Amino acid sequence: MCYNQYVINMKIKKYSLSLLLFFFLFFLTYYFIFKDYSFSELLVSLKNIKPIYVIYSIIAMALWAFFESLYLKRMLYHLGYKVGFYKAFGYVFTECYFSAVTPSSIGGQPVQMVEMSKDGIPYRVNSILILLTTLIYKITLLFLAVIGFVLYKDDLFTFNNLFNILAIFGFITTILLCIFFIILVYSKKLMPFLIKIVFKLMHLLHFKNVKEKEEKLLEAIDGYKECAEFTRRNPQILVESFFILLCQRLSVLIISVFIYLGFGLSRYSIMEVLSFQVWITIAVDFTPFPGGVLISENLLNEANKVLYGGSLATSGMIILRAISFYGIVLFAFIYYLFFHYLKRKPCTKL
Repeated sequence: MCYNQYVINMKIKKYSLSLLLFFFLFFLTYYFIFKDYSFSELLVSLKNIKPIYVIYSIIAMALWAFFESLYLKRMLYHLGYKVGFYKAFGYVFTECYFSAVTPSSIGGQPVQMVEMSKDGIPYRVNSILILLTTLIYKITLLFLAVIGFVLYKDDLFTFNNLFNILAIFGFITTILLCIFFIILVYSKKLMPFLIKIVFKLMHLLHFKNVKEKEEKLLEAIDGYKECAEFTRRNPQILVESFFILLCQRLSVLIISVFIYLGFGLSRYSIMEVLSFQVWITIAVDFTPFPGGVLISENLLNEANKVLYGGSLATSGMIILRAISFYGIVLFAFIYYLFFHYLKRKPCTKL
């Protein structure tokens, strides 16, 4: 009992420190961006925005969580596990919270996999799920980015040179990452060949336990081959997943449109506002931690100056980030605490 209490106390301490780090970065970022900004202007702007569009934005954020939960629920069903929405939401908010409070978002998916394993979903299965989620998410982002570029390239790449550089490199690395995942999943010979070359170099450089590491990695590759076989047998699942995650991505992107319309603006079309947000996402994904937080907020502020005008840019950004990031992360933290500590039954295997 004492040991269990010690473990619980350590976990509470760890999560509390993570939350404190999150809020520290939040306040540090906003200090540097808004230190010369009068918050009386924010109050005036908030009075001018139509409340109904703020409500629409909150609903859109709820739809973001719903669509991702629906995706996980459907994919796990196809993989042979019956999961209710309570658990699906738990997995979503676990990933959301830990991605927000860990460097470069590296903590979200591993902790999500741990929570799934607690419910009886083995790592072999949830690793397939995470791999497909990453691949399909990137493909939906590229799909929207290409549409935005074709329609609005003259407006997208004219307001900030840093944005242009990060967006181009982000787009290229996203394509390369998709190619890497496709090779990892579907190539029967290329990936094992590349692994053998890497481990031969490690052997020449006198790394320790090279053979053992190679065997473990090749075992992991077998799991990805299983993923490839699963998608070959069920190609319709990829199509279904693409549309669900496309809806999920559009749900969070359209919040910027609601805020834009809430201020009574009409210079840009809905599709153009969405395109700005897609390319900002690609640019931000390329930025490293911890600079990524500050860069992303600056890019968003610069883009909002183009969309909303100088007087409403900062107010629009604060409302957008409060709903689409900081608010949902806080809610995710609360949900995760209940989800993690309350006892729950293992998932039903079909």
